[in-house]
Amino acid sequence: MRTLRTTDVLVVGAGPVGLALALGLARAGIDCRVLEREPRFRDRGVRGKGVNSRTLEVFDDLGVVDGILARGRSDLGVRSYQGVRIVHEVAPRPAGAATPDRPHPGMLLLGQHHTEAALRDRLAGYGVTVELDTELLDHRQDPEGVLATVRRGAATEHLRARYLVGCDGGRSTVRKLAGIPFLGETWDQERFLMASLAVDGLDPDLMHVWNHPDLGAGAMVLVPMREDDNWAIHASIPPSAAGEPPAPTLDTFRRLFAERAGLPGVRLHEPSWSTVWRPTVRMVERYRQGRVLLAGDAAHCHSAAGGQGMNTGIQDAHNLSWKLAAVLRGAPDALLDSYQAERLPVAATVLAATSAQHKALFSADGARALSAQFASLAGTAGADLTGLSVGYRGGPLGLDLDDGTGIRAGDRAPDAPCATADGTPTRLFDLFRGTHFTLLTLAGRPAPTGPTAPPGRPDGLDGLEGLDGREWLDGLERAGRLRRAVVTDPGGHVGRAYGLSGTAVALVRPDGYVSLTAGRPDRAALTAHLQGFGLSS
Repeated sequence: MRTLRTTDVLVVGAGPVGLALALGLARAGIDCRVLEREPRFRDRGVRGKGVNSRTLEVFDDLGVVDGILARGRSDLGVRSYQGVRIVHEVAPRPAGAATPDRPHPGMLLLGQHHTEAALRDRLAGYGVTVELDTELLDHRQDPEGVLATVRRGAATEHLRARYLVGCDGGRSTVRKLAGIPFLGETWDQERFLMASLAVDGLDPDLMHVWNHPDLGAGAMVLVPMREDDNWAIHASIPPSAAGEPPAPTLDTFRRLFAERAGLPGVRLHEPSWSTVWRPTVRMVERYRQGRVLLAGDAAHCHSAAGGQGMNTGIQDAHNLSWKLAAVLRGAPDALLDSYQAERLPVAATVLAATSAQHKALFSADGARALSAQFASLAGTAGADLTGLSVGYRGGPLGLDLDDGTGIRAGDRAPDAPCATADGTPTRLFDLFRGTHFTLLTLAGRPAPTGPTAPPGRPDGLDGLEGLDGREWLDGLERAGRLRRAVVTDPGGHVGRAYGLSGTAVALVRPDGYVSLTAGRPDRAALTAHLQGFGLSS
């Protein structure tokens, strides 16, 4: 047994959550290692195949969205059946038109293994590669960090890290070793057979859903996976007298299709991947135990209804990565407590909403409920499949100095087309992208009038001159910790999305949420707020 070098953050689990976390850390210059107990990367499967709007915005920020969009599709229709009879149809069409504030309005269909491959490729650009066939056996904390014992192949090693993050799924070893309870239940009475297989005789521009009076939309679902040139199949299995479902073989799927669909001219082929799945509805009571933290399914599991599991986990990771980076650079340790304060309520809301959606989908009219859900993705928080309504108003990191803006601290920071002060066209997401905070202001406002009024600054930062104000911000900008985004708003989109006018400012966090708003910025309050994140020149 030997001890290897110390790293800043040890990430356990190389699924999309662990990879997104590592990517956020690596681009911030934080040393991290990613361990994966499996000996090879996934290259098939049907889980985690819906990428929602907010996750696409996260991928935009991380620099991988173009590759993700090129591989996936968002123009799928839905056809619902009762046996051979078509009872409802949503025609294939783009999932809503992009708007200035929402560039990714719909759900993208893409197998999780493709999402993982895109994240791994981007991560490799920062010199970080996943360490396969490496399993966490134990971890122990001390005041300086975490000592992890791992099995790599046939050898056992010690790894040292300042923080350890478990992104290792619902059966998380990290969570169990940390002694964090996983509260909830497993729905043992419900089983689902899932597989990837080739299908002949079905329209590949549609999701095909067979309803059943007892099984709802879970009777049979076939989803075309264009990038894999095959189909995902899901079928609900009622409990049998023996309590065990049939094996997910070709014979089983052909039998179920004949019984529940009976559609002539359709042929199923040998699965390339298959599994038996049952819903687990659980979440942790805390996200952190000292220097050990959890993200994704390791912290919360719920029904697959609405496709929120992977998305919620990736958004966990995006929330955590910049906070870990800040603390490792000297920000107060309490910043990490805000991770639980912000993300645990989100997980609880999603868990409740997906449980309700599950019951609706597997009711007698489940196929129609699925079609309605597919046709309109937006809704209230939790039930909103786009993820765009998630926010942290009232949380520990937000500060509204006055009522001078339309947007509030804790809100998602929308996109908007605009221009820099010199007239160069841009968009806010281009200005936000990266590890910095962004101080958004409008340029070109009229100067204040009156015999004693000082001349108006073109960047809206009156009152921030001086060593502790404007020069201090200059230092932060030179260090890459802050960007002053001074924009013009020829189309009025920034004004409508943010409610900015005159001297108003909005401070945007590295994860794309508003941290501070002010109709008239106060130098001392802004300085203290930024210093709370460990920002200094």
